[in-house]
Amino acid sequence: MKDYYKWAKEFAVEYIAPFAEEIDKTGKFPEEIFKKIAEEGFFKILVPKEFGGDGEEVTAHAQVTRAFSEACATVGLCYTMHNVALKFTLTFGREEIKNQVIKDVVENKKFMTLARSEFGTGVHVFNSQLEIKNTDEYSIITGAKSMITSANHASYYLISVPADKEKGPVNWLIPYGAEGLSFKESEWNGLGMRGNNSCPMYMENMKLDNKYAVYIDRKKANQIYPVNIDVIFFMTGLAAVYTGLSRTIYEAAKEHTLSRKYPGDKSLASIETVQLHLSQLFNNVFISESLLEVAAKSLENGEKDAFEKIMSARVTASLNCVDSATLAMRIGGGQAYNNKNSLARLLRDAFAAPVMFPSVDVLRNWIAKVITGQNIL
Repeated sequence: MKDYYKWAKEFAVEYIAPFAEEIDKTGKFPEEIFKKIAEEGFFKILVPKEFGGDGEEVTAHAQVTRAFSEACATVGLCYTMHNVALKFTLTFGREEIKNQVIKDVVENKKFMTLARSEFGTGVHVFNSQLEIKNTDEYSIITGAKSMITSANHASYYLISVPADKEKGPVNWLIPYGAEGLSFKESEWNGLGMRGNNSCPMYMENMKLDNKYAVYIDRKKANQIYPVNIDVIFFMTGLAAVYTGLSRTIYEAAKEHTLSRKYPGDKSLASIETVQLHLSQLFNNVFISESLLEVAAKSLENGEKDAFEKIMSARVTASLNCVDSATLAMRIGGGQAYNNKNSLARLLRDAFAAPVMFPSVDVLRNWIAKVITGQNIL
Protein backbone atom coordinates (compact mmCIF):
# COMPACT_ATOMS: atom_id res chain seq x y z
CA MET A 1 0.00 0.00 0.00
CA LYS A 2 1.29 3.46 -0.91
CA ASP A 3 2.47 5.60 2.01
CA TYR A 4 0.65 8.85 1.26
CA TYR A 5 2.10 10.69 4.21
CA LYS A 6 5.67 9.86 3.18
CA TRP A 7 5.01 10.80 -0.44
CA ALA A 8 3.45 14.13 0.53
CA LYS A 9 6.07 14.84 3.20
CA GLU A 10 8.95 14.40 0.78
CA PHE A 11 7.19 16.67 -1.71
CA ALA A 12 6.41 19.28 0.96
CA VAL A 13 9.96 19.46 2.27
CA GLU A 14 11.26 20.26 -1.21
CA TYR A 15 8.50 22.29 -2.81
CA ILE A 16 6.40 23.85 -0.01
CA ALA A 17 8.35 24.47 3.20
CA PRO A 18 11.03 26.71 1.62
CA PHE A 19 8.30 29.17 0.57
CA ALA A 20 6.16 29.28 3.74
CA GLU A 21 7.69 32.51 5.01
CA GLU A 22 7.34 34.20 1.63
CA ILE A 23 3.68 33.16 1.35
CA ASP A 24 2.99 34.74 4.74
CA LYS A 25 4.86 37.97 3.96
CA THR A 26 3.34 38.56 0.54
CA GLY A 27 -0.15 37.25 1.33
CA LYS A 28 -0.31 35.81 -2.18
CA PHE A 29 -1.85 32.50 -3.19
CA PRO A 30 0.90 29.88 -3.79
CA GLU A 31 0.07 29.45 -7.46
CA GLU A 32 3.36 27.85 -8.52
CA ILE A 33 3.18 25.34 -5.67
CA PHE A 34 -0.32 24.34 -6.74
CA LYS A 35 0.85 23.80 -10.29
CA LYS A 36 3.49 21.45 -8.92
CA ILE A 37 0.92 19.69 -6.73
CA ALA A 38 -1.17 19.10 -9.85
CA GLU A 39 1.81 17.79 -11.81
CA GLU A 40 2.67 15.31 -9.06
CA GLY A 41 -0.89 13.91 -9.06
CA PHE A 42 -2.04 14.90 -5.59
CA PHE A 43 -5.31 16.38 -6.87
CA LYS A 44 -6.51 13.02 -8.20
CA ILE A 45 -5.99 10.75 -5.19
CA LEU A 46 -9.78 10.49 -4.62
CA VAL A 47 -10.63 9.92 -8.29
CA PRO A 48 -11.55 6.25 -8.96
CA LYS A 49 -8.75 4.17 -10.48
CA GLU A 50 -10.76 3.38 -13.59
CA PHE A 51 -10.75 7.11 -14.39
CA GLY A 52 -7.03 7.63 -13.86
CA GLY A 53 -6.97 8.41 -10.16
CA ASP A 54 -5.75 6.58 -7.08
CA GLY A 55 -9.17 5.53 -5.78
CA GLU A 56 -8.27 6.51 -2.22
CA GLU A 57 -10.47 7.51 0.68
CA VAL A 58 -10.33 9.63 3.81
CA THR A 59 -7.08 8.28 5.28
CA ALA A 60 -5.01 9.31 2.26
CA HIS A 61 -6.86 12.64 2.22
CA ALA A 62 -5.86 13.22 5.85
CA GLN A 63 -2.27 12.08 5.39
CA VAL A 64 -1.53 14.33 2.43
CA THR A 65 -3.25 17.31 4.05
CA ARG A 66 -1.29 16.80 7.29
CA ALA A 67 2.06 16.56 5.49
CA PHE A 68 1.37 19.69 3.43
CA SER A 69 0.23 21.56 6.55
CA GLU A 70 3.42 20.72 8.40
CA ALA A 71 5.22 22.67 5.68
CA CYS A 72 2.67 25.48 5.29
CA ALA A 73 -0.84 25.58 6.74
CA THR A 74 -2.10 27.72 3.86
CA VAL A 75 -1.18 25.05 1.32
CA GLY A 76 -2.69 22.28 3.45
CA LEU A 77 -5.98 24.12 3.85
CA CYS A 78 -6.34 25.07 0.19
CA TYR A 79 -5.50 21.50 -0.81
CA THR A 80 -8.04 19.96 1.54
CA MET A 81 -10.77 22.22 0.12
CA HIS A 82 -10.16 20.68 -3.30
CA ASN A 83 -10.57 17.15 -2.00
CA VAL A 84 -13.80 18.04 -0.21
CA ALA A 85 -15.39 19.63 -3.28
CA LEU A 86 -14.24 16.71 -5.41
CA LYS A 87 -15.61 14.14 -2.95
CA PHE A 88 -19.01 15.86 -2.98
CA THR A 89 -19.09 15.87 -6.79
CA LEU A 90 -18.07 12.21 -7.04
CA THR A 91 -20.70 11.25 -4.46
CA PHE A 92 -23.73 13.20 -5.66
CA GLY A 93 -22.98 14.45 -9.17
CA ARG A 94 -24.66 13.16 -12.30
CA GLU A 95 -22.47 11.32 -14.79
CA GLU A 96 -22.15 14.28 -17.15
CA ILE A 97 -20.73 16.65 -14.55
CA LYS A 98 -18.64 13.96 -12.86
CA ASN A 99 -16.98 13.07 -16.15
CA GLN A 100 -16.29 16.73 -16.89
CA VAL A 101 -14.73 17.35 -13.47
CA ILE A 102 -12.69 14.15 -13.51
CA LYS A 103 -11.26 15.02 -16.93
CA ASP A 104 -10.35 18.50 -15.74
CA VAL A 105 -8.69 17.19 -12.57
CA VAL A 106 -6.86 14.22 -14.09
CA GLU A 107 -5.97 15.50 -17.56
CA ASN A 108 -6.12 19.28 -17.30
CA LYS A 109 -4.57 19.52 -13.80
CA LYS A 110 -7.35 21.74 -12.45
CA PHE A 111 -8.47 21.98 -8.83
CA MET A 112 -11.61 22.85 -6.91
CA THR A 113 -12.68 24.69 -3.76
CA LEU A 114 -15.66 25.37 -1.50
CA ALA A 115 -17.82 28.51 -1.45
CA ARG A 116 -20.33 28.16 1.35
CA SER A 117 -19.97 30.86 4.00
CA GLU A 118 -22.09 34.00 3.62
CA PHE A 119 -21.99 37.45 5.21
CA GLY A 120 -25.21 37.07 7.17
CA THR A 121 -24.90 33.48 8.37
CA GLY A 122 -21.18 32.82 8.87
CA VAL A 123 -20.46 29.23 9.90
CA HIS A 124 -24.15 28.29 9.58
CA VAL A 125 -23.63 27.42 5.92
CA PHE A 126 -26.82 25.38 5.63
CA ASN A 127 -28.83 28.63 5.78
CA SER A 128 -27.96 30.13 2.40
CA GLN A 129 -29.57 33.41 1.33
CA LEU A 130 -28.73 33.19 -2.38
CA GLU A 131 -31.49 33.84 -4.92
CA ILE A 132 -32.05 31.30 -7.72
CA LYS A 133 -34.41 31.52 -10.67
CA ASN A 134 -34.85 28.18 -12.45
CA THR A 135 -35.88 27.39 -16.01
CA ASP A 136 -35.91 24.04 -17.79
CA GLU A 137 -32.42 24.48 -19.27
CA TYR A 138 -30.61 27.02 -17.11
CA SER A 139 -30.76 28.89 -13.82
CA ILE A 140 -29.82 32.41 -12.73
CA ILE A 141 -28.02 32.83 -9.40
CA THR A 142 -27.61 36.11 -7.53
CA GLY A 143 -25.87 36.72 -4.21
CA ALA A 144 -22.53 36.62 -2.46
CA LYS A 145 -20.27 34.27 -0.54
CA SER A 146 -18.06 35.81 2.11
CA MET A 147 -14.70 34.04 2.53
CA ILE A 148 -13.76 31.77 -0.36
CA THR A 149 -10.45 29.95 -0.01
CA SER A 150 -8.41 29.82 -3.24
CA ALA A 151 -10.66 32.50 -4.72
CA ASN A 152 -9.80 33.51 -8.27
CA HIS A 153 -7.43 30.53 -8.59
CA ALA A 154 -9.60 27.38 -8.36
CA SER A 155 -11.35 26.16 -11.51
CA TYR A 156 -14.59 25.08 -9.77
CA TYR A 157 -16.45 26.57 -6.77
CA LEU A 158 -18.92 24.36 -4.91
CA ILE A 159 -21.62 26.62 -3.46
CA SER A 160 -24.43 25.91 -1.03
CA VAL A 161 -27.82 27.34 -2.02
CA PRO A 162 -31.40 27.18 -0.70
CA ALA A 163 -33.09 23.83 -1.28
CA ASP A 164 -35.04 23.41 -4.51
CA LYS A 165 -38.76 23.38 -3.64
CA GLU A 166 -39.40 20.52 -6.07
CA LYS A 167 -36.14 18.52 -6.13
CA GLY A 168 -34.85 19.06 -2.61
CA PRO A 169 -31.33 19.88 -1.33
CA VAL A 170 -28.88 21.02 -3.98
CA ASN A 171 -25.43 22.57 -4.38
CA TRP A 172 -24.11 24.20 -7.52
CA LEU A 173 -20.69 23.73 -9.08
CA ILE A 174 -19.58 27.08 -10.48
CA PRO A 175 -16.93 26.98 -13.23
CA TYR A 176 -14.33 29.71 -13.09
CA GLY A 177 -15.05 32.38 -15.67
CA ALA A 178 -18.82 32.04 -15.52
CA GLU A 179 -20.52 35.23 -16.70
CA GLY A 180 -21.54 37.31 -13.68
CA LEU A 181 -18.94 35.74 -11.36
CA SER A 182 -16.41 38.03 -9.68
CA PHE A 183 -14.09 38.20 -6.66
CA LYS A 184 -13.04 41.10 -4.45
CA GLU A 185 -9.47 40.21 -3.54
CA SER A 186 -8.86 43.54 -1.77
CA GLU A 187 -11.13 42.32 1.04
CA TRP A 188 -8.67 39.59 2.14
CA ASN A 189 -6.19 40.59 4.85
CA GLY A 190 -6.06 37.57 7.12
CA LEU A 191 -4.34 37.49 10.49
CA GLY A 192 -2.81 34.19 9.45
CA MET A 193 -3.21 31.67 6.63
CA ARG A 194 -2.32 34.67 4.51
CA GLY A 195 -1.92 32.88 1.21
CA ASN A 196 -5.48 31.54 1.22
CA ASN A 197 -6.88 34.51 -0.70
CA SER A 198 -10.16 33.95 1.16
CA CYS A 199 -12.00 36.88 -0.35
CA PRO A 200 -15.68 37.50 -1.17
CA MET A 201 -17.26 35.97 -4.26
CA TYR A 202 -20.12 37.75 -6.04
CA MET A 203 -22.70 36.32 -8.42
CA GLU A 204 -24.66 38.93 -10.39
CA ASN A 205 -27.42 37.34 -12.46
CA MET A 206 -25.04 34.47 -13.12
CA LYS A 207 -26.55 32.22 -15.80
CA LEU A 208 -25.59 28.55 -15.61
CA ASP A 209 -26.56 25.40 -17.46
CA ASN A 210 -28.57 23.16 -15.16
CA LYS A 211 -25.96 20.42 -15.53
CA TYR A 212 -24.00 22.26 -12.83
CA ALA A 213 -26.75 21.66 -10.27
CA VAL A 214 -25.74 18.78 -7.98
CA TYR A 215 -28.81 17.38 -6.23
CA ILE A 216 -28.27 15.64 -2.92
CA ASP A 217 -29.96 12.23 -2.88
CA ARG A 218 -28.73 10.89 0.45
CA LYS A 219 -30.45 7.53 0.07
CA LYS A 220 -29.06 6.86 -3.39
CA ALA A 221 -25.58 7.91 -2.23
CA ASN A 222 -25.84 5.69 0.87
CA GLN A 223 -25.23 8.47 3.38
CA ILE A 224 -25.38 6.83 6.82
CA TYR A 225 -24.29 9.76 8.99
CA PRO A 226 -26.27 12.89 10.00
CA VAL A 227 -24.33 15.11 7.57
CA ASN A 228 -23.12 14.44 4.04
CA ILE A 229 -19.73 12.92 3.31
CA ASP A 230 -18.23 16.21 2.12
CA VAL A 231 -18.81 17.82 5.52
CA ILE A 232 -17.14 14.85 7.18
CA PHE A 233 -14.21 15.04 4.76
CA PHE A 234 -13.95 18.75 5.52
CA MET A 235 -13.82 18.17 9.26
CA THR A 236 -11.20 15.48 8.71
CA GLY A 237 -9.20 17.84 6.52
CA LEU A 238 -9.29 20.60 9.12
CA ALA A 239 -8.22 18.14 11.81
CA ALA A 240 -5.30 17.22 9.56
CA VAL A 241 -4.39 20.87 8.90
CA TYR A 242 -4.18 21.76 12.58
CA THR A 243 -2.56 18.48 13.54
CA GLY A 244 0.15 19.19 10.99
CA LEU A 245 0.51 22.76 12.19
CA SER A 246 0.81 21.54 15.79
CA ARG A 247 3.67 19.28 14.74
CA THR A 248 5.51 22.23 13.19
CA ILE A 249 4.90 24.41 16.25
CA TYR A 250 6.34 21.69 18.47
CA GLU A 251 9.41 21.21 16.27
CA ALA A 252 10.05 24.97 16.03
CA ALA A 253 9.73 25.46 19.79
CA LYS A 254 12.00 22.51 20.50
CA GLU A 255 14.63 23.83 18.10
CA HIS A 256 14.49 27.22 19.83
CA THR A 257 15.07 25.67 23.26
CA LEU A 258 18.07 23.73 21.99
CA SER A 259 19.69 26.60 20.11
CA ARG A 260 19.06 29.38 22.65
CA LYS A 261 22.17 29.39 24.86
CA TYR A 262 23.04 31.01 28.17
CA PRO A 263 26.58 31.72 29.43
CA GLY A 264 28.20 28.39 30.22
CA ASP A 265 26.60 26.74 27.19
CA LYS A 266 23.38 25.99 29.05
CA SER A 267 20.32 25.86 26.78
CA LEU A 268 16.68 26.68 27.41
CA ALA A 269 15.95 22.96 27.10
CA SER A 270 17.77 22.33 30.39
CA ILE A 271 15.36 24.51 32.38
CA GLU A 272 12.64 22.55 34.16
CA THR A 273 9.78 24.95 33.41
CA VAL A 274 10.64 24.91 29.71
CA GLN A 275 10.80 21.13 29.81
CA LEU A 276 7.24 21.04 31.16
CA HIS A 277 6.09 23.26 28.31
CA LEU A 278 7.85 21.11 25.70
CA SER A 279 6.26 18.02 27.18
CA GLN A 280 2.82 19.60 26.74
CA LEU A 281 3.57 20.46 23.11
CA PHE A 282 4.58 16.86 22.45
CA ASN A 283 1.44 15.59 24.20
CA ASN A 284 -0.76 17.85 22.08
CA VAL A 285 0.78 16.59 18.85
CA PHE A 286 0.66 12.95 19.87
CA ILE A 287 -3.00 13.14 20.90
CA SER A 288 -4.05 14.99 17.74
CA GLU A 289 -2.18 12.63 15.41
CA SER A 290 -3.54 9.57 17.19
CA LEU A 291 -7.15 10.76 17.15
CA LEU A 292 -6.92 11.73 13.48
CA GLU A 293 -5.61 8.30 12.50
CA VAL A 294 -8.22 6.42 14.54
CA ALA A 295 -11.11 8.60 13.36
CA ALA A 296 -10.15 8.31 9.69
CA LYS A 297 -9.88 4.53 9.90
CA SER A 298 -13.22 4.42 11.69
CA LEU A 299 -14.86 6.32 8.83
CA GLU A 300 -13.27 4.10 6.18
CA ASN A 301 -14.57 1.05 8.04
CA GLY A 302 -18.08 2.52 8.22
CA GLU A 303 -18.23 2.31 12.00
CA LYS A 304 -21.41 3.54 13.63
CA ASP A 305 -19.68 6.18 15.74
CA ALA A 306 -17.23 7.39 13.09
CA PHE A 307 -18.98 10.76 12.78
CA GLU A 308 -18.52 11.51 16.48
CA LYS A 309 -14.88 10.45 16.28
CA ILE A 310 -14.20 12.72 13.31
CA MET A 311 -15.80 15.66 15.11
CA SER A 312 -13.80 14.90 18.24
CA ALA A 313 -10.58 14.73 16.24
CA ARG A 314 -11.34 18.10 14.66
CA VAL A 315 -12.17 19.78 17.99
CA THR A 316 -9.13 18.31 19.70
CA ALA A 317 -6.75 19.22 16.88
CA SER A 318 -8.06 22.79 16.79
CA LEU A 319 -7.87 23.42 20.53
CA ASN A 320 -4.52 21.67 20.86
CA CYS A 321 -3.11 23.75 18.03
CA VAL A 322 -4.11 27.04 19.65
CA ASP A 323 -2.83 25.83 23.01
CA SER A 324 0.47 24.74 21.49
CA ALA A 325 0.93 28.01 19.60
CA THR A 326 0.26 30.08 22.72
CA LEU A 327 2.59 27.97 24.82
CA ALA A 328 5.28 28.05 22.13
CA MET A 329 5.23 31.84 22.22
CA ARG A 330 5.98 31.69 25.95
CA ILE A 331 8.89 29.38 25.21
CA GLY A 332 10.07 31.66 22.41
CA GLY A 333 9.87 34.77 24.58
CA GLY A 334 11.24 37.99 23.13
CA GLN A 335 12.79 36.21 20.16
CA ALA A 336 9.39 34.91 19.09
CA TYR A 337 7.60 38.19 19.81
CA ASN A 338 10.18 40.05 17.74
CA ASN A 339 9.68 37.70 14.78
CA LYS A 340 13.19 36.25 14.99
CA ASN A 341 11.81 32.78 14.28
CA SER A 342 8.66 31.22 12.83
CA LEU A 343 6.64 30.96 16.06
CA ALA A 344 4.68 34.21 15.66
CA ARG A 345 3.68 33.23 12.12
CA LEU A 346 2.59 29.80 13.30
CA LEU A 347 0.57 31.40 16.11
CA ARG A 348 -1.32 33.55 13.61
CA ASP A 349 -2.05 30.52 11.45
CA ALA A 350 -3.25 28.56 14.48
CA PHE A 351 -5.87 31.12 15.44
CA ALA A 352 -7.96 30.15 12.40
CA ALA A 353 -8.53 26.74 13.99
CA PRO A 354 -11.54 27.36 16.26
CA VAL A 355 -13.55 29.57 13.91
CA MET A 356 -13.69 27.72 10.59
CA PHE A 357 -16.89 25.87 9.70
CA PRO A 358 -18.00 23.92 11.57
CA SER A 359 -16.61 26.02 14.42
CA VAL A 360 -15.41 24.36 17.61
CA ASP A 361 -18.49 25.57 19.49
CA VAL A 362 -20.84 24.21 16.81
CA LEU A 363 -19.02 20.87 16.81
CA ARG A 364 -19.18 20.49 20.57
CA ASN A 365 -22.90 21.07 20.35
CA TRP A 366 -23.20 18.50 17.56
CA ILE A 367 -21.22 15.89 19.48
CA ALA A 368 -23.47 16.25 22.49
CA LYS A 369 -26.60 15.98 20.35
CA VAL A 370 -25.36 12.92 18.46
CA ILE A 371 -24.33 10.96 21.55
CA THR A 372 -27.71 11.73 23.16
CA GLY A 373 -29.74 10.83 20.07
CA GLN A 374 -30.82 14.34 19.07
CA ASN A 375 -31.05 15.94 15.61
CA ILE A 376 -28.03 18.20 15.04
CA LEU A 377 -29.66 20.59 12.55
